[in-house]
Parts: sequence; structure tokens; C-alpha cells
Amino acid sequence: MRSLRDDEQELGDHGTPVSAGRRPAVIRIGRQGAGGASLRWRPPAADGIDPRGLLGYLRACLRREAVHTHTVLLGHLDGDTCACLPGGAETLFAGDGDRTPAGPAAARVVRLAARHGQALRYGYPLVILGEGPDRAALPLLTVDVQVVDDPAAPDAPRIRAIGPPDVNAALLERLGTTDPEDLFELRTRLRAGSPDPSGRPAAVADLAVKVRTLLSRLEIERVDDIDPAATRDAPRDPVDGAHNVAVLFRAGPGARPGDEVPEPGTVEAVLADLDPTERDGIDPGAIDDTALQALLEGSGGAPGPDPVDGGGNTRAPRDARAHRDGQEPYGGPVPLSASPLDQARYTALCASMTDRLTAVAAPPGTGAHDLVDAVVRTAVGSGQRVLVCGRTEHDVREVLHRAEGGHPVMRVGGKEHRAAEARLIGRLLADHGGAPPRPEDPAAARADLAHHWSLVRAVWEEMDGMAAGGYELAHLALERGRGIADGWDPDRLFTPESGGPEYWLSRAERAFAGGLGAFQHRSAIRRELGLDTDPETLARLCAIARLESRWRAALDRRTRHAPLGELTERLAQAQQHHRRIGAACLAAAVEPRLWRGRPALENRLETLNWHHGPSWPGMDGLIEVLPAWACRTDQVRALPPRPGLFDLVVVLGAERTRVSELLPALHRASRALVVGDPAHPGPASALEPDEERRALAAAGLAADRLDERGLRHGTGSALRAAARAVEETLWLDEHSGAPPLLAETASRHCYGGRISVATAPDPGGGPAFEWRDVAGVCEAAPGLSYINREEAYRAAVVVDEIDEHLPRGRTIAVVAPTQPQVALLRRLLRPRNFRHHVVVGGPDLLGGDLDRADVTVLSPLLAQGAPAIIERRVRRMGYLWSAVLTRTAQRLVVVGDRAHWEAGDGPLAELVAVPENAPDGACRVLVDRLREAGTRVELQQTVEGWTADLVVRFGARRLLILLDREPDGRRLRRLMARGDSLNRITGDPVVVVPAWRCLADPDRLVREILEAH
Repeated sequence: MRSLRDDEQELGDHGTPVSAGRRPAVIRIGRQGAGGASLRWRPPAADGIDPRGLLGYLRACLRREAVHTHTVLLGHLDGDTCACLPGGAETLFAGDGDRTPAGPAAARVVRLAARHGQALRYGYPLVILGEGPDRAALPLLTVDVQVVDDPAAPDAPRIRAIGPPDVNAALLERLGTTDPEDLFELRTRLRAGSPDPSGRPAAVADLAVKVRTLLSRLEIERVDDIDPAATRDAPRDPVDGAHNVAVLFRAGPGARPGDEVPEPGTVEAVLADLDPTERDGIDPGAIDDTALQALLEGSGGAPGPDPVDGGGNTRAPRDARAHRDGQEPYGGPVPLSASPLDQARYTALCASMTDRLTAVAAPPGTGAHDLVDAVVRTAVGSGQRVLVCGRTEHDVREVLHRAEGGHPVMRVGGKEHRAAEARLIGRLLADHGGAPPRPEDPAAARADLAHHWSLVRAVWEEMDGMAAGGYELAHLALERGRGIADGWDPDRLFTPESGGPEYWLSRAERAFAGGLGAFQHRSAIRRELGLDTDPETLARLCAIARLESRWRAALDRRTRHAPLGELTERLAQAQQHHRRIGAACLAAAVEPRLWRGRPALENRLETLNWHHGPSWPGMDGLIEVLPAWACRTDQVRALPPRPGLFDLVVVLGAERTRVSELLPALHRASRALVVGDPAHPGPASALEPDEERRALAAAGLAADRLDERGLRHGTGSALRAAARAVEETLWLDEHSGAPPLLAETASRHCYGGRISVATAPDPGGGPAFEWRDVAGVCEAAPGLSYINREEAYRAAVVVDEIDEHLPRGRTIAVVAPTQPQVALLRRLLRPRNFRHHVVVGGPDLLGGDLDRADVTVLSPLLAQGAPAIIERRVRRMGYLWSAVLTRTAQRLVVVGDRAHWEAGDGPLAELVAVPENAPDGACRVLVDRLREAGTRVELQQTVEGWTADLVVRFGARRLLILLDREPDGRRLRRLMARGDSLNRITGDPVVVVPAWRCLADPDRLVREILEAH
């Protein structure tokens, strides 16, 4: 493949490339109102959030939500946690009384709840579900209760309801109902029509009818007949389904003895971190120079502090560090990366190594894990300590997988990870014993690394300049062509004999201005250019001269660049050498550290062998030896809660992470990188509005202030909070993984058109998008949800068809927007035996541990006549469209009412629309000239999954043409990669043609195309 470019002999001279700036281009979104440099410290009352108030508010919300979402395992039934109440008439929900006997079996549950400070909850009917050790016993309806003293029966307490009836959020979560609108509507309907709450606050009108309706809506089988007048005292047989049993259980986190360390990964551990009164909790007075300060005070753009050693001493002054650890003299770290690093990821890496807080928007498929791996390697190679916090186990596994063979990463968390920690330490001791590693000159290796990275940067800058120049020339050529069509030919006006455009611009401006010398200038214009000198003509001459001056300057800059093919080859070689040398530099940084740190490794191993509970002894020394650590975000308590323990913390999956889990991670680091998908709405909350308002009032915080900073529980996320605290959010903007048709649609509808697609098509994979038309009916289901039965039945048939013909080893995901539709699909697909792995769920199905599906079957639910409330709800589910469009690797099959979706303006309407292939001005000119030369030309042809702008046939030969309209170097490189792929797959010659040459010099361009091939 070759690029047709300017003829250097005739169009310009060689010269030095014009720099496009040292900082690589990246899409940035400025925070409204963000101005200059951020301050290192601002008084909380003026600009920040009171740390103590925020910690108290988050603790209250987290504790109360833990009550709502408390899960009782089946093995704990009739034990210390949950007790079945005596059989007979149910009174609290039925409204027959304001109190009910709990029976002797509940006395121990009551005592332990009082001892541990837990809430008492009453529930009916009991639902058993799940498999294996994870089987749960959860009531459908719950209510807060308190014990009422009964002198006649001190060992058989009586309980009284102290709150409104509620649908058990823990049960709904188990069933996949996590939409807050569903929970709100279920609560509203449950409480509708109930008696006066002043006397019987838990009463439910038509209790039996509502319970049966809810069970049917949630697809829960009834083991017993639901009869509140005759409840059982225990499940007759612990099978899955609803049992006519009432229970009393203790819920929420409990108090601990002063010396007991909570197990990481539990609510108690997060609460302990957030408690300023705890010995090892966050101290608001000790958050200076931590990433937490940047979050609360909004100073995320301020430079981070210098790395410190284990004793708190600064390791090197900032001016000295500019020339050590691989940093380039002109600023910006030299990265260590095992995969190709594009400009967007490099910009994010630079920010994470310098700024106190960095927020990165990373839509699916844009390389978030590659960025994190490069950041970790760069930090480790620079002698810094880094902690990666993943939202899910999948995130943590990806971090560990990418680090294999490069540097060790210590995985910590719950008790199940302590044995793995001991095994890793034992392996490191075995692998790094004996003689010390051979000393090498780190300065020389670093200098070599910096040299090759400077070559990468230089090519980036030159390609940026080339693309920007070509983009400018294309616009100037259009304007110049319009002037020529109007009779203003600059090549005729501005000749070497008469003078250039700058000369005549000066004379025309003086003639236009008037004065004593104006007459001479007007005479020269009439005599030498043959133009009138009226004001309108002079103004037009000035405009043409300015345009021609810009054109010739841009043309001169463009022709100074090296050929595009040569630049591409230089870039590939520089990146390859940089990655090879980077691996050697990383090994040189890790090996001596491990050899010198044997005492710390042995000390920690001994601690793990003798102490089997959560503990931190020996960790400080171990962190100096093993600088890279990883855990789930809710397991940060596994690490010592010392401010600034790490130089950098990386939070992955921040769009699903609560602010309450973010704070302990940021407290442990001097700098933070927060990465997440901006299309995700954030974690849902089971709290009721009144409960959250009471927590706000108790903490003395204003709701609008927390909303502004993204710190409110239930409406924010770690990504949103970080984005509000920094001056600008960086974007990873190159997607790879989903077919271009799907990913480009997601970019336009979910990410504002910011994402470019670099996925290599699969020629044998078939169409990326299919529609199976079925005109179903949207039926209301209990709650705010709806169901479309005809659509679900057809979707089940489609899954059968796909499973039969799909090659083995693939994954099929079946997705629907509402829980009733998901439950119906599960019921229809459960009895079938599939050849492939088939999973069913809502929008969150794609994005957890199932990161991607080969084929996705979408049941979008809506049909003609659907109520406006469900229309609005489904169409605004941005994360639903983002998930199915960006996490589908091969094919998306939509089963639904095509006519209804075609009438809208969402992503599905765009996918079913016939694409418009109208050529632009440059393309039309080139097509006309090629056809005049006797060739056959076809526009926008897809060849082996790739699209060529033009397919030119002359004789027995075929030529593929790509038009270069790219505004920056990143897009230009993707265009060249597309050309290389077309060339490899088809075997036909591929030519990249600058769009501006189609407008400025089409005849000569066509001759070059035909002569070259």
C-alpha cells in the first residue's frame, strides 16, 4: 500500500516538520466553570465538603442500606440469625393487630440483635432460593420491628412494627430486579390502600392478593398456599419457592469488640474505614496530600506530592525526578507498556503520574485494562507503590493476567486470598534466592528507553501536523475552487512576475484605506492585475489574497513531511523497540528489589503462617519489596489504613463503585486514577428518600451541594464524583471489539460521537446486525415494569436457531430491559439443552464477569401501543444500548416490533435505516475524473468486511481507494491500518489519497493513480 502525496520537486521544498505540540491530542471535556490552576488547599466551608459530615452521612446510608439488603442463608434459619415465628394468624401485615408474639425460638435472635446493635426485621412469607451453600431464606415482605416487654412471658418476646411495609430489596436483588424505579413502584403499590398507619403502620390492604401477585410477577413458585390466617411455624420441606411462614431476623452490620478487625469485603470493614472515631479509621485531619483531599476539596488538577519511602521521607526532589526514572527532560514520563500505547492512553498515563486526581471516561472496548497495566508498569519501574482496586473479580483477574511475566502483583482481600498470598511469597523466595542479580547500568537502559519513546512522540507529532495540514488544505481548496469558479484564479493573479499574494494584499489594503498613496496603489492594481478598484472589488481582492497566502503556507508545511508510509514504518519500529527495552527496564527495577527484600518476604510469610485472621503485621515492609497490589474496591481494608501508603491508587469499574467505597481507597494514596464507563447510571440504592434525607440532616449537609459534587449516596458513583472534582475528564476514544456498525452507532447515541472504531471485521462472521420481526403487545406487570410475551416466545426460538448453527465455543447473551421480561426468558430457556453457553439477564449482564458475548439476542420489549411511561423508561436506558452495542463481538439479533422502533430516533432506528452513501465534494470530483479516464468506479463498497471509499476497475485490474479526510494523527494511523488490512485480505492494491488533492489537482492525481498501478 502506498500513499499519494505532494510532489516535493514541484510543490515545495523539504524542510523541518512543523510541530503539532508536545502534548498528544486527546478528547477533553472541561468542567463548567473550571478556570486556572487549582489550589492545594481550600477551606471546606467555602469550596469543599466537610469531611466529618460526609463520613457520618455515608456511614448512616451504608448502614441502613445494609439492613435493607441483608441476606439470610438457609443454613442460618432457626439459628442465631433468623427464627421462624409460631404458626397461626399473621397480624402485622394483615392489620389485625399492632403486635405479635415472637415465640421462645426468637428470644436468642432478639438478645443478639440488642448486643450487636443490629436492626430487628420481621418478614412474611418466606422464600427459599439459590443453589449450594449460597441458598438463601428471604421473606418477600419486611418491616422494622422492636421488642415489647411482656411481663407474663419474659422468654417469649412480643414484637411491634415501627415502620411501613417494604418489599425485600435483598430478595429483589437476588432475582435481578435492581432498577430503582421498579423498587419505588413496588413500594408504592404495596402501601396503597392500607389502613391508618398511626395504629398499624405495617398493615397491607388485601395482603393475600398482593402477595400472590408479587410472587407471580417475580416468577416465584408457591410451595404453600399463601394464607395469612394460618401460617406455618417452619417450612415443611426446604424446597425453592414461597412458604407460608413468618420469620424474625437481625439485619445490618453489628458492633464489634474493640480489638476485632472486620473481615475485608464486608460492610463492617467499609464502615470501620469511614469511622473517624475508629483507631484505624479515616482521620479528617490527616488527609492533606492524599487523593482524598483532591476529591473533597476539588483540587484534582494540582500536582501530586513526591513519592515517599516507607518512613515517610521524600525519595527525591521534584526537579531531580524530572531527569530520573525515565522521564523526558522536557516533561512527561516515559511509559512502560506491554501493548501498543495510543495517544489518549498516554495522556491519561501522564496525568496519573503527575496529578493528584485523574478521571478517565473509558467506554467498553477502549482499552481500560491496557491503560491500567501500562500505569502499573510505569509506576513500578519508577520505584513507586501502586494499588489497583477493581469493582469485580473479573477486573482484578485482568490486572493479574496482564502482569504475568512482567512483575509480581500481590492479590489481597478476604481470608480466601491469604493462602494465595503465602504461595506467592514462597514462590518469590524460591525464585530469587542465591546470588544477587548481575548489576546493570539503569541509567543507560533508561536513556535508551527514553530515546525510543522520543522517536514515538516525534512521529506522533509529525503525523498530527500532516493530518492537520491536509485537513486545512481540504477546506481551503473548497474555498479556492469557489473563487476560481467566480473568475478569481489566484494562479493567474499572483505570479512570480507580478508578485505574490502577500504583496498584493498589502497594496489592496492601502488602496482600500484611502489617503495620499491610495491613488498609486489603485493604479498599480488596474495596470498590473487588470482589476477595477471600486470598494467591492478591492475587498474581494483582499479576501482572495489572504486565502491564497494561507493556501501556499499550508501547502509548504504539508510538503515538508516525510512520506506517510515511511512515518508509519518508523512508528511501528520505534514502538516495538520501546516495548522490548521497557520489559528489560522493568525486570531491572524488580529483580534487585526482590533480592534485597528477602527478610521482609520471610517476615510476612511467618506472620501468615502463625496468624490466620485479618492482620497487617509485616505489610509495610512487604509493600516496599512488592510495590504492585490488587484487590476489590470493597476489600481495601485488607491493607493498612495509613494516609498516602501508596503513591498511586487505580480504581477500575468506577461507574459501579459507591463513593463510600472510593474514600478508603483514595485515603491510602497520594494520587488516584479513577476509570469507568460514563454511560452507566451508577449503583442503585435500596434506601427510601426519607431515610436518606434524615441522614443528610443528621450530618448537617445540603443535598444540592452533594449532588453538585457527585457525592450523594444512591445518585452518584466513584466516576461521577472524581469527574466533578477535576477540571477536565480524559477520554479513551478508540474502540476495538464490537463490529464497526454497532460500535459506531453506540458512539453516536451513547458517547456523543467521541469514539472512533478500530475493530477488524470478521469476514466469515456474517452480518453484524439482524432483525427478527414480531408484533407483540406490552402488558403491564406488577410494579413499574412491563412484559411482552410474544416477543419472549419468539426470542427463545431465535436462540435455538442460533445455538444450532453457531460454531462451538461461543457465548450467547439474551438481554431484556425489564425484570419480568428477563424472568420470562429465563423460564422459557431453562429447560433447554444448548450446545453453547447461554446467559440471560438485564443490561448489567454484559459488563460484569461476562465482559463480552459472541452473539447477543435483544428483546427490546416495546411495541405499537406501548404506554408512554415504559416508552420513556426503555428508550432512555443509555447503558442498555451501550452494553449490547459495544460488548457484542460478532452479531446482534433484535427480536421485536420493527415498525415501532423504525418510527423512533434511537440506535435501533439508525441500525435498520438504509445507510446514505452520498459522496462529498472531494469524492465527487475524483469519481468524475476517474470515469472520464475510462475506468469503472463504485462508491462505498464493502470488501471482506472493510469499506473502501472507491473501488476502481480498469481492464482486469482492481484498485481500492481510501480518502484521507482525517483531522489528526490518530485517525490518520487508523486509516493506514485499515488500508493495510484491506491489502492483506484482498490482495488488491490500496491507495490512500489526500482529499485536498482531489479538489486542487484532480487531473494529475488521476494520472498518478493509473500510472502507479
